[in-house]
Amino acid sequence: MNAPFPIKSQTALLVWNIFDRELIHKLKPLPEEERADIRMEILSHLYESTIRNQDSSDTEEVRLINAISRLGSPEEYLDPLISDILLHQKTSKGNPLAVLQSLQASAKKGLIHGLMTLVLGMGYFWVIMIFVMSVIHIVNPDVGIWYYPTGEVSLSFEAQPGAAQWNTDWFSVVGILSSSTAYWGLNRLLGYLNRGRH
Repeated sequence: MNAPFPIKSQTALLVWNIFDRELIHKLKPLPEEERADIRMEILSHLYESTIRNQDSSDTEEVRLINAISRLGSPEEYLDPLISDILLHQKTSKGNPLAVLQSLQASAKKGLIHGLMTLVLGMGYFWVIMIFVMSVIHIVNPDVGIWYYPTGEVSLSFEAQPGAAQWNTDWFSVVGILSSSTAYWGLNRLLGYLNRGRH
């Protein structure tokens, strides 16, 4: 699989193939398309770095080894990239642990991301709260949204004296559907925010 990168020296070809095998092994956790794109990008960069210094008196092997050295250890640049891609995939599928990890990663990016993380975290809190209340409402109809004559609103797990309950018959259906939709939307938004990391 050396066709797009014509390495002439047998020793350099051996070094190239060892690097490529390590790269393939390291990228195994990723889906095929992502794996192929990243592999070609790294090999292209390595090849360009090798041929860039052809004027020097160094042999092809030495230029290739120097290019690999400049590129650095695959763990340094691949581990964070692979983690980000896998985390993004899990987040977009709604994995709760991945959502928490993604929120943490987003908060580490800076003030704007920190604020967005706070907003998203509050969004997840309310989505989960409404979902739990909607499920409990099926068994206990006193759980729901209560309106007071003064205009105040209360989310409560029990009946509120002096308040009227909002839409008792439909609270569970509306709550479960809206919280599920909001959860999906928050996951999409979080995935979009974290996409900039890779």
